Amino acid sequence: MSRIHKTTLATAVSLSMASLGGQAQAAGFALMEKNATDLGQAYANLATGNGQASGMVGNPAAMTQIDGTGVSGGLAHVRPSFELQAGATSQSAFGPTAGGLGGDAGESAVIPNASIVHQINERTRVGVALTVPFGLATEYDEEWLGRYHGIESRVEVIEFNPAFSLDVTPELSIAAGLVAQYSEAKLTSATPPDLAQGTPEGTAEIEGDDWALGFNLGLLWQATDQTRVGVSYRSGVDHGLDGDIEYSATPMIDGDVRAGLDLPSSVAATVTHEFTDSVRGSLGLLWTGWSSFDELRVRQTETGLDDIVTRENWDDTLRVSMGGEWEFAPRWTVRAGGAYDPTPVPSAEFRTARLPDADRIWGSIGLGYELNKHWSVDLGYTHIWLNDSTIDNVTSAPLSDRLQGEYEAEVDILGLQVNARF
Repeated sequence: MSRIHKTTLATAVSLSMASLGGQAQAAGFALMEKNATDLGQAYANLATGNGQASGMVGNPAAMTQIDGTGVSGGLAHVRPSFELQAGATSQSAFGPTAGGLGGDAGESAVIPNASIVHQINERTRVGVALTVPFGLATEYDEEWLGRYHGIESRVEVIEFNPAFSLDVTPELSIAAGLVAQYSEAKLTSATPPDLAQGTPEGTAEIEGDDWALGFNLGLLWQATDQTRVGVSYRSGVDHGLDGDIEYSATPMIDGDVRAGLDLPSSVAATVTHEFTDSVRGSLGLLWTGWSSFDELRVRQTETGLDDIVTRENWDDTLRVSMGGEWEFAPRWTVRAGGAYDPTPVPSAEFRTARLPDADRIWGSIGLGYELNKHWSVDLGYTHIWLNDSTIDNVTSAPLSDRLQGEYEAEVDILGLQVNARF
């Protein structure tokens, strides 16, 4: 195997697995689309619940709000836009890399969620939630100038979360749950030509998957008749993605790879206050421990080469959100909210083409309607403004390529939720 192709394999794996995020609608590569009910107020009430089964996703202790059995299910249609602006350049040791700007890399996706909560007795409840907490779907034109940094990205993390809650007192509830995540990825990028051996430029395609476990904890406190406080914790989940890489130009060096991906822990805290019988407001904080994502270590299991380490150096983040809802007429509720969501990416050096992440501002509205005492429907809409961000990223290989430029980005999210109580 030539030295060029050995390092190309490492680079393709390293960059692909390090860059989970183009589709993500929270900072880093997390997805905030827990349910459409809370989407309408920018998830400001994430840790204090929403009175429906879907509230357990933000805080399993919120299951205490369900008497009998509650079921909730919904979809969020996400339309992101990520565009590299004119003037961008890509440079390797052989000179400028020719190509266009790649078009709009954002790919629309539909994100599902489902929850069911059942009351066992007066003090205990059990539930299970299905969500997609991390994911991406981006695609550039195949001949774009940053093709060595990435072309197509398809990553999905599906999470199953069974949980149990206990009312310690009439005012205080606690809960714990098991987090089981399945991750799968398909990522492609271009490979440079091997001039010494006369091998043309080609593509590398990586596929891999993994199961991993974590846990979550929750607390919900009705401090006064009008004010409740919620706190929830989600552990980090460490994935070891096993897969293979295939080359279009040199298929004889196809092989197996393994990459460790440490998903961060998080803490959500919310205060919700009822100003009147029909008006409620929430202030929410969400801390995410992105500093655990300090490096990506890739092992080429068949070549015997040393581990490939890509430095990430991300920062922890604190998302701040405010929102509220108003029952303005019988059966009707209107919601609104906003949030500031900072990026964990510390500088242009660590920003990648697959994840041109930037600080985000959320603006959200929503509407709810009770069809009858058992059924309700919620709609939510959010527009996310991302700050313009610069990229100055170098691929980690002897034949490195440096991508420099500026991205403009925005996201639209439309969600529908159906809830039932029996």
